[in-house]
Amino acid sequence: MKRLFVFTYPKLTLYFFAIALAYFVFQIPLIADFVYRLDNLFLVAIFFAGFLYSAGFTTPLATGFFLSLNVSSYLRYALIAGIGALFADLAIFSFIRISFMDEFEKLEHTSFIRHFISFFHKFPKKLRVFFVYFFAILIIASPLPDEIAVAILAGFTKIHPYAFVFISYFAHT
Repeated sequence: MKRLFVFTYPKLTLYFFAIALAYFVFQIPLIADFVYRLDNLFLVAIFFAGFLYSAGFTTPLATGFFLSLNVSSYLRYALIAGIGALFADLAIFSFIRISFMDEFEKLEHTSFIRHFISFFHKFPKKLRVFFVYFFAILIIASPLPDEIAVAILAGFTKIHPYAFVFISYFAHT
């Protein structure tokens, strides 16, 4: 049977659908009113939204939640949301370090990665390290899925977990 729709990029389509869904969900006055009435659970909701901000498909919902807030002090809430995002990134970091290292070792032997590494090694080591960390911080700080940056840091660098905690928290906050 022939499919009615053929999606060349199903994950990207789903991601853009999540963005549109988050936009429409937070346009509903009932949802915005719910966010305003969180009173006692407000800090827990901020933490949880920060946690959701780290994962790719839940980022639009967390962004919609943050945009619908009517707060006086963004710094305090950014610090709390940063802790939530840090916990999500630590879970991703640990999962990648435990489960994916054998695949990263295989990946390093593919021709594309070998060519990329040989090109990358033309630059001084300090510049290479700076570029990798700067690129990872930009991805973590942006609404792009943190899984990309965490995979780069966990799989292709020898970053210490404490340094990762600092980078993740700094970038999210």
